[in-house]
Amino acid sequence: MASTSTQPIATADKLILTPVMTLEGHELWSYPTSDGERDEYKHVSCISYFPDGKQMISGSRDETIRRWDLRKGKEIEKDREVFENVRAVGVSRDGRWIVIAGYRNMKVSEVETGIVRTFHESDWIFCIDISADSTLLAGASSRGVRIWNLGTGELAAGPFDIACDFPEALRFSEDSRKLAVRSYFKERQYLEVWDVQTQKLDVQKSTPGHLGFLNVPIFWTTKDKSIVTASSGDLKIYEFDALTLKTVGAPFKHTPSIWSLAFSSDCVLLASSSYHTIKLWAFESRQLLVSFHVESSFTLLLSPDSRQLAHTSLDDAKVHIYDIPANILASIESTNKSAHPDLLNSAATRRSMRRKPVIIPVTSSIPHRHPPTHLHTSDSHTFLHSLRKLFPSSRTGAAHTDEPSNPLDFPATLPLPRSHISRTPAPPATQSSVINTSSTLPSRLYRLWPLQSNRASPTIVDVPLAPGKLRNAAAGAPGDDDDLIRDEDYVPPPSPSPNSRPGIANAGQHGSGRFCFCF
Repeated sequence: MASTSTQPIATADKLILTPVMTLEGHELWSYPTSDGERDEYKHVSCISYFPDGKQMISGSRDETIRRWDLRKGKEIEKDREVFENVRAVGVSRDGRWIVIAGYRNMKVSEVETGIVRTFHESDWIFCIDISADSTLLAGASSRGVRIWNLGTGELAAGPFDIACDFPEALRFSEDSRKLAVRSYFKERQYLEVWDVQTQKLDVQKSTPGHLGFLNVPIFWTTKDKSIVTASSGDLKIYEFDALTLKTVGAPFKHTPSIWSLAFSSDCVLLASSSYHTIKLWAFESRQLLVSFHVESSFTLLLSPDSRQLAHTSLDDAKVHIYDIPANILASIESTNKSAHPDLLNSAATRRSMRRKPVIIPVTSSIPHRHPPTHLHTSDSHTFLHSLRKLFPSSRTGAAHTDEPSNPLDFPATLPLPRSHISRTPAPPATQSSVINTSSTLPSRLYRLWPLQSNRASPTIVDVPLAPGKLRNAAAGAPGDDDDLIRDEDYVPPPSPSPNSRPGIANAGQHGSGRFCFCF
């Protein structure tokens, strides 16, 4: 259910946040112990946002998977699923796929079609990740890491023989070419980077200690330059170079323990949690922005727009969602702007106002035996003048010009005016050099020569120009005109080549199509 948010309350050195929304519905669950008893638990095991931030999916050992409408703060009950021993849930970035993983299988559902695929394993699947392009699914078990194609369900790569039998986290790089894996065995923790295509290990790093909980993920920074994760050996958060796994910059010191991490998609804000504390950090400067007091935090998640925090608690079966205080968001934006002062004025952030010309290809199924006859400038002006007499503009008294009075007032289907693409001044336009592009021209053409599908396509012939005049004939066109020569009155000039001859039009087919121009 939803509740009203309040301003954070200051304590000695922490703030206490009131949830803006609490999702309730999961139930208590129990787990058998080695002595035959059953221990009771409350916490929700895993949560994941949908990419639009309007829905969330949660999984619990109460054997239910639930979807939530975050605008209403209520469960979408028709989408509830039953799934035993869930360990991880995920939603692809395009919102197309939902993945649920647990004991010996992964269930992949296509949201729109409801199609379900099941990928079987012989052991627990501890952690999963979906590639940024929403095409690949990685799952890690004690038998190694495998990668499947989400579209086909086929195995795409693996198994990768990772260092230890207990994987804790894995993450695709943004370009989906690399896979980072963290695992542990006894008192050693391993971080590895694998090449997805060659299925070979690129680099490995070993550190003492292990986290003991499977809630601390791995993150890649911008352009896959580095990897961010935590170490239980010294209770710090590190940034590692992706090529060498050498430490980059100073670590984040989160004490007394690290239970979970969350990282904004723009790599600006980092959130970390321990049992009673959530901390927000400015990633680049390593500056601690604020500490919040919470009760027994278990998992931690930032919303897609990085304006809210969601976490689950070991002490209840709820999902708590908080608004990040406005002053913290403002300080993050200020820090980001100071680190990148030219970002807002860069070419990457400016939206161009230039329109791209629309080029429509014209093809014909009728072969041309001769190359088309090119019109000289004076002849083309005469032809256009004749065309305007055939189809007078519906506008009266409109001035014709190459450029409209408003520089942005031109049809979207026209190429960009010369004034917008060249600084060289164009010569003044004349009345005879412009075609009226009124939208009524196609309708007039259609009325003069309606489409007749029961006749063959018209024969197209190349006709030489008459001396000093343009020959323009069309079936059903208006009558005599001073600038027009009738077909029967036309006398072709002597051919310059003995192999050439004047074109002859078939009167039975001429003009039988939607429109026909011979020139």
